[in-house]
Amino acid sequence: MSDPEYTPSEEDVLLCRSRTIGIVKTVLEIDKNEFNIFDVGGQRNERRKWIHCFDEVTAVIFVAALSEYDQTLFEDSSQNRMVEAIEIFREHSTSSWFKTSALILFLNKSDLFEHKLGKKPISSVEEWDDYQGPDYVVNPLTGTHGCLRLGLSRPVRASHGGRLLPRTCTPTADGQAPDAELQLQQQEAFDQGKNYFLKKFLELPDDKQTERSSDVYTHVTCATNTDNVRKVCCLEIYI
Repeated sequence: MSDPEYTPSEEDVLLCRSRTIGIVKTVLEIDKNEFNIFDVGGQRNERRKWIHCFDEVTAVIFVAALSEYDQTLFEDSSQNRMVEAIEIFREHSTSSWFKTSALILFLNKSDLFEHKLGKKPISSVEEWDDYQGPDYVVNPLTGTHGCLRLGLSRPVRASHGGRLLPRTCTPTADGQAPDAELQLQQQEAFDQGKNYFLKKFLELPDDKQTERSSDVYTHVTCATNTDNVRKVCCLEIYI
């Protein structure tokens, strides 16, 4: 990047991150339809500005990061980010402002989520100790990427790179899992983890069971994967 002739690629641009401050309006024309999109900052000190965008909203796009299930807020180190996101989504999805608005939930950063499962089991985070799905583990006895059928009290990191295995796989004689079984188990762990958090977002407290009048359209996304996002956006336009 220090090269005077450096020109950022599309991937370089996608991997850049800029915190949203204030309200940013973007106008897009798709299939001769004009879309006015208002991007609002998610930090606590930015939320008081949201009310200025609540009138005559056609659709609400709520983006939450799947990979932040073990992280805390920048403003409050005692508050889990995923817990806060779920609370905000529940609050606004039952708001009278959006009774006639479509609700679209993006569970983003699926790639980082999949990678983090091998380092930080969901059930090891206090807020999600009711999670019953499979976790990836590394065999701490052999140092190989074998697997244990029992859960661990803390995640174990591999010392030499390679694959991270879920606890329920069956290792071969050399302590390694067969590729086909590995892929199936990894997919199962990802799917169960994703579905667990999706359920958390869609659940409502007993006193609000009848307050959500709109359907919620949900998608698991990777924002840096342009094919993934393009397909999702096209689908929502037709919805």
